[in-house]
Amino acid sequence: MNNGRYLNKRIMMLIILLVVGAAALAGAFLCEEKNYEVTLSGSGLSTLEYTDEMIADLLYFDVFVPADENRDLQYDLYGCADGDGQILILLPNDVPRNNVALYFTDIEGNLLARRVYDLTRTVMVGDKPIVTETLTLPVMCFESLDHRVYQKMIESDSKDIICDGNMHLCVSKSDSHRFGWNRLYKSYESKNDVSTASLRGRGSISWRANCKKSFSLHLNDAMELLGMGSHKNWNLIGNAYDISLLKNEFFNRLADQAGVAYQPAMQNINLFVDGRYQGVYTLSTKVTADANRIPLISGDFLYKMDPPEADQPVRYESETWFPDGGYYPFADIIYPEKAPDSVLSEGAEKLQCFIDAVEDPSGGKLSDVCDIDSLARYYWIEEASMNYDAWQRSTFMYYTKKDGLMHMGPVWDMDRTLGSPYTKNGISFDSPEGWKVRCAGWYTRLFDNEEFQKAVYEQYFYGGIREVLRSSVSEFEKEKDRLGRDGDINYTVYGHSNDMGAQSVYGNVYDYDVYTYTMIDFYKARVDWIDEQMSLLL
Repeated sequence: MNNGRYLNKRIMMLIILLVVGAAALAGAFLCEEKNYEVTLSGSGLSTLEYTDEMIADLLYFDVFVPADENRDLQYDLYGCADGDGQILILLPNDVPRNNVALYFTDIEGNLLARRVYDLTRTVMVGDKPIVTETLTLPVMCFESLDHRVYQKMIESDSKDIICDGNMHLCVSKSDSHRFGWNRLYKSYESKNDVSTASLRGRGSISWRANCKKSFSLHLNDAMELLGMGSHKNWNLIGNAYDISLLKNEFFNRLADQAGVAYQPAMQNINLFVDGRYQGVYTLSTKVTADANRIPLISGDFLYKMDPPEADQPVRYESETWFPDGGYYPFADIIYPEKAPDSVLSEGAEKLQCFIDAVEDPSGGKLSDVCDIDSLARYYWIEEASMNYDAWQRSTFMYYTKKDGLMHMGPVWDMDRTLGSPYTKNGISFDSPEGWKVRCAGWYTRLFDNEEFQKAVYEQYFYGGIREVLRSSVSEFEKEKDRLGRDGDINYTVYGHSNDMGAQSVYGNVYDYDVYTYTMIDFYKARVDWIDEQMSLLL
């Protein structure tokens, strides 16, 4: 009997365990049906206590993810619509996704409800999925003092509006270890509603015509960012005409390897403004004269040719700068700043002397007024990249009193390279074959000059250009790998909206990875064609 009672107890315990286990499985199933919700309430901001059903019935809702309620998140952020009916939450790769606190908001920004989800899986609210993506690149956050000013700035054709605020830049543990960068860069000690940074529009055509804007970033105090030196003034380049997001940074580094002096420092980052994702941007130093950039001294000059805007414009006469001839173009003398008229006149004279030597039909001594090797190296980067603007916009050069010569560079503004469905000066840019840059502008005269022809030949075969171009294909692929999924996320948001018709060059590809690798193949074909043509001269 005792054994029977013991057996009955064993059976009862087994039944209880089975019931408890079944309840636990049912609970787990219900948790799955409730979007892997970790908790429904807790400390946080005051909300309107909406239920999931009430939120799902809204025509519009968004999510807000606060930094102070999520471990390792350094900034507040909002969801990002991707065009497919999803809400994306873009998190740095150090932030855990299995316990994310967020708030649902309505169109007016009211906080409707707080939830904490396991976002390692897709969360459904009604028929709308909330998904996460992990960002690879550093994340820069700009928080404006007044978001209305930022909105007014980006909606205006004018670039006179300045948006004040604060900036911080977050770096992952892996990047910090790999590159020696700080984990966090901040323009402020304590915000206290005081501005320590500002944004302002930059660019010409891209500012007026595109939804993805570029900015000038000013810091009240000089900061060293991502190993690029200490400066107050920086560029945030949106790469509106480059779906791949790679060309500016790649050709900048290529020019540096090819020996073009004083190339700006560049790193790709993700940009958020007031918690809203703006896309992948190229953070870059500016082309200016100072000890940390182009170290010019009294008597030297830095020029930007054919600028859409100029603070110190000087005119010069040229037969080749524009195809109609006889037109007086102008350059902006960037250095020295705020120069008196006498100094500007001297700078204009130096520039005119150089232009005259370039356009001299007798092929006089170009090397008397120009560092001809720098001109040849500069040419090769423009030619290899098929730069659509090579002989007009964004051309920099500088004169140094020490040697009395004009020097070319740095190379700048390379997003409109590697293919275009348009023709310019009768040159087609939709094929990797054919000489492009040498057939237009002042290069038509330069290639009548035996000194320049010799320099171009020698720099290719004996100055390292050939080796740099050959090895650069694998470097392009490494740049793509470094961008990771961030390029695809940017494409998800912006698509082909600013591609300048590049699809008709690379094919009707609606996939970021396929498009980018097709572009890299295009560049490889370009390098192969150049080497084939130059080898005929050996």
